[in-house]
Amino acid sequence: MFVSKNKYFGRKKGKSFIRLKHLEDKLISPSNPIFKNIKSPRVLEIGIGDGEKISADAKKQPNINFIGCDIFVDGVLRSIRNSIENKLKNLLVFHLNVQEVIPFIPENYLNGIRVFFPDPWPKAKHKKRRTFNKILLDDLSKKLKKNGFIHFATDHPGYFLDALILMKQFNFILDNIGPDSWKYNEFNALGTKFEKKALDKNHKLFYFIVLKNY
Repeated sequence: MFVSKNKYFGRKKGKSFIRLKHLEDKLISPSNPIFKNIKSPRVLEIGIGDGEKISADAKKQPNINFIGCDIFVDGVLRSIRNSIENKLKNLLVFHLNVQEVIPFIPENYLNGIRVFFPDPWPKAKHKKRRTFNKILLDDLSKKLKKNGFIHFATDHPGYFLDALILMKQFNFILDNIGPDSWKYNEFNALGTKFEKKALDKNHKLFYFIVLKNY
């Protein structure tokens, strides 16, 4: 099992781990040769949750290569199981923080980046723990191709506004961004476990897709 050497926050295992534990020997560490062999188009998902969304999308879109990472091992192992069961050749996941994967990703490499319902860490003293921040975006913007997209979703209004401000600071295109485009609707719906939980709690949901034009 490849284990992160860095400090990280959040839940590491869930109840399903015992049923997925036998797949631990399928975990791999990132390397330059691995990323060199992944063909375009390539989409990175930061925080894959239970692993079902990225697995389903890889199955539906075999022409896109999906790369995922998460510190929550259940979702990573479930993605590996789904990949094996469905013989998916376009899905690769790492049990790591994205910061530990980024050094192996070439510049101008990714066609898209997805960040769906990251932990908002709502307390002011914990904001520095947020996955989506200025330091990370500075690194990610170098890895994203021109006209590449960032797709973001959250049920935390403060996190949403902070993320939008970051997009403006890094000169991402915010075309057609407005109150209607931010809301939950049939076009924005992702169908993830976290999205359903938020809806069940009557939380407001917020979404955006922005483009890199440089």
